Amino acid sequence: MSAVSSLSFSSRPPAPPPTAAALLAEIRERGGRVYRMRREAVCCLTDSVELAELLLKRGGKPYATTPASIEQHVPPGAYFRTRERDKVEFDIWVHTIPVEGRSLWEELS
Repeated sequence: MSAVSSLSFSSRPPAPPPTAAALLAEIRERGGRVYRMRREAVCCLTDSVELAELLLKRGGKPYATTPASIEQHVPPGAYFRTRERDKVEFDIWVHTIPVEGRSLWEELS
């Protein structure tokens, strides 16, 4: 009797990453604003929790929050948009998300 049970592996390769143009279109469609920064960095500002979570899941990095934001228990990459602290916005670096072809920075040029 064999101690090894039957193993099966999926032969399906992972889906290729989206193109930079497709990712930018999706971000804008979901209400995000995308900005080209220095040294080939690209950031996205959004007030959508869903978009921020999606970008973080795909490989985006949250911008370092200020100590005041940490004290108020806001999520990573979030900050208060208004002086009254009633609106939270997210600042996510998106140039770290893998894309096919041209980079996000190049696509924004």
